[in-house]
Parts: sequence; structure tokens; C-alpha cells
Amino acid sequence: SGLGRFNIFVSGSGSVPDSNSTYDTITRLTAFNAIEAAMDYAKKEQQEQEQSSSAGLAFCFTSAAEAGWPSVTLGPQVEQYLAPEWLKRYLAAKRAVEEKLLASSPILRPIIVRPSLIYSLDRPSSYVPVGAFFVGNKVGLPFVDRPVTVQSLSCAIVRAMDRDTVSGIQRYNEIDALSQ
Repeated sequence: SGLGRFNIFVSGSGSVPDSNSTYDTITRLTAFNAIEAAMDYAKKEQQEQEQSSSAGLAFCFTSAAEAGWPSVTLGPQVEQYLAPEWLKRYLAAKRAVEEKLLASSPILRPIIVRPSLIYSLDRPSSYVPVGAFFVGNKVGLPFVDRPVTVQSLSCAIVRAMDRDTVSGIQRYNEIDALSQ
């Protein structure tokens, strides 16, 4: 994207990607390898126990709310006409992982959390973009999901993996419900 040098300021970990890092290698290929390894493990466990778990082995992927733009009002137009190329590549990688994970069922129980901006109150530098997303969501922009805290997201992921009834795509409303 050419913006990697700014990652030190916006990344929670302060990481700086090298010149060979792409959304495809970091997101898609890494997640595909993890999904394949989890499927191999789940198949082996099912064979050893001579039974199949109806829920499958829980596998959670943190995607992005914007990966759902094709399904929301004005989302396709926002992506086609307003999204920069780096965001389109990012979303393509996220969607590819979502598709592969959803196709892994019933061997795996796919859980896809789709937060928009993830923030923490101890990072004041995030207040402006987070505030803009809160406002966009509150005024009803269908392609803007409300931000979630890192604490509520992590809590929701742990609880979702622990509950056999949770699978599929979890947007901010489901993230909120799971984190309570």
C-alpha cells in the first residue's frame, strides 16, 4: 500500500512490515495454513475417537466489518468508488479467508468476527477515527459499523469458541452480546 512506514503509529503492536509483506501473504496464506492444520487435527481427533462432533472444532478468524460491504446498502458503491486500492486488497484477503473457513464446516466450526475499528481507551490517538465511526454508525450509514473495544472483542472471541451454538459471521451487535 505504500503506507507501511506509518504502521508504527497505527498498529497496536507497533510493527513495521518488510517490503515483501502483502495482505495476501500476511492474511490469506497464513490463515489458509492455519485452517488446513486445524482441519487435519480435527479429522485425526474424530478418527481416533470414532465419532464426529456435530459442532466441529472451533476456529475463529478476526475479519473486518468492511468485508461485509457487498451485503449492505451502498457498500458495493463505497468499495468500488471510494476505497483506496490497498483497502480493496485487504478486503479481498479477508473475504478469501472467510470463504475458506465457512467451507470448512462441519469439520471446523467457523467463527468470523467482523469488527470495524478496534480501540482501547488507553490510546487517545484513536479517539478521532473511532469517534467518526461512532457518528457514522449512529446517523445510520449502513456501511459503517460501530467500533468495539479490544476488551469486548477478545471476550466475545473466547466466549464464542466456548459455545457450540455460535458459528458464522459475528458483527458488532453479536460481539457486544457475546462480551456481556
